[in-house]
Amino acid sequence: MKLKMILLLIGPTIMMYIGLYLFKSVPVTFLLFYGWLLGVPLLGKAFPIERMKLSKQGLVLGIVSGVVFFIFIFGSMIWLHEFLLDVEALHALLVAWGFIGPAEIGLVLVLLLLNPVLEEVYWRGYMFEKIRRTGSAAKAITVTAAFYTLYHVLTVMQLFEVAYTLVAVIPVLIAGLFWGYVRERTGSITATIIGHALGDLGIVCVYWFMVR
Repeated sequence: MKLKMILLLIGPTIMMYIGLYLFKSVPVTFLLFYGWLLGVPLLGKAFPIERMKLSKQGLVLGIVSGVVFFIFIFGSMIWLHEFLLDVEALHALLVAWGFIGPAEIGLVLVLLLLNPVLEEVYWRGYMFEKIRRTGSAAKAITVTAAFYTLYHVLTVMQLFEVAYTLVAVIPVLIAGLFWGYVRERTGSITATIIGHALGDLGIVCVYWFMVR
């Protein structure tokens, strides 16, 4: 694998690490991370506008997958949050990060609007396209899902007990694999954006009803 491709795959993780662990700042993390996800495809003149079409099949796959992930995330936390989350510590961490008052609305908007769009544009749009040109669908699906999952380990380690990190990221990998399949099947990232946004809605509900 070429050095440039490796950099493109691990770049978002590097940005996440710099922001969260070196600067210890969520605004800096957002700036670096989302700046990378948006800037790289734009600079590469490869913003996947042609992949934004939406078929009836894509709409159904996006909504169904999103509802399933929403139920899994929110439902599992309803039953297991006492074991998986240290709610007091998590609340204190979010307050320390500045997510209190009006900033809470900003966090919700980032998770529901910015995050699913830019992550899907980058992984199932830009990176999937680059890998698929010279490789199989299975390779594109697997590689994009793996590196999409990688930086989630960094965020999960901040939010969950360390022992449950693997448990928490497995659903992320499954989601990445499934959205890669949807991208290959429909040729569109709009369906994956819909599914991703509904899945993130589950995270927002966990925050809103269990943590804040």
